[in-house]
Amino acid sequence: MKKEAFAFRFHHSDVTLPAQIWSVGWEVQSSSLYSWNGVERKDQGKCIFQLTLSGHGMIEIGQKRFKVLPGQAFLVKSPSAYQYYFPEDSEHWEFLYLTLYGEACDLCFDQFIDQGKQVMRFHPHSKPIRLLKKIYDEASERRITNPFEGSSLAYQFVMELYSYLPKLEGQMEKWPEPIVQAALFASHHFHEEIGPDDMAAAARLSKSHFTREFKKATGFTPIHYLTNIRLEKAETLLKTTKYSIEEIAIQCGYRNANYLNKVFRKKIGMSPKQLRETSDA
Repeated sequence: MKKEAFAFRFHHSDVTLPAQIWSVGWEVQSSSLYSWNGVERKDQGKCIFQLTLSGHGMIEIGQKRFKVLPGQAFLVKSPSAYQYYFPEDSEHWEFLYLTLYGEACDLCFDQFIDQGKQVMRFHPHSKPIRLLKKIYDEASERRITNPFEGSSLAYQFVMELYSYLPKLEGQMEKWPEPIVQAALFASHHFHEEIGPDDMAAAARLSKSHFTREFKKATGFTPIHYLTNIRLEKAETLLKTTKYSIEEIAIQCGYRNANYLNKVFRKKIGMSPKQLRETSDA
């Protein structure tokens, strides 16, 4: 998937919206020049959510310093005393970010800040992260075309954050770091032709040891975990888009529609076409 950044400058002076998107993007940074200061930056009055996909970055909030690892995100508001940057000990920093503004965003981020939860881990399949990816996909396909669509997505994201707040100490917090790395790799690269060998490489473990540890931590074999991600994405595309089954297969990491059809019949008991027809009924 192409990595891009998208900015939205909607004009809606006649309508006051509680939440709005300012920008969304997917970047890979490897330069020490990458640095954002919460007081000095020009885009003040904004709320920033940034999720690390691979590598790591650093953020200083007040007098505290945090390494932002894969699967972790930070939430900050401008203006405030923070600075995030690419550190010298990191090979790269790959991340998704979403910048929001509006009263609903301010209130939500204030709640996280008040509870000391400005840097935390999110499960890759949690609703906030799935929605973050959806917003990026909508932007990349040029489907956010007016302020009301942007506001709807921004408000949904804020509500998902509220819902997720009590769950932050959930299941993934107990996973060993190599398993987290592998799960995140699968979640962000499922559309490519990857498999358990690649997940083991992301975890930096031998395949046999990785397979045992992954199932112990998650309850699934690596291939089962990866297949679930792909099928979930395929189901969403079948129900919400008009892409051909061949196109959906490729977007979900399968070589062709025939292969996707075999996996669907084995796991779900019906073909992709039948699932789409059932959804349209």
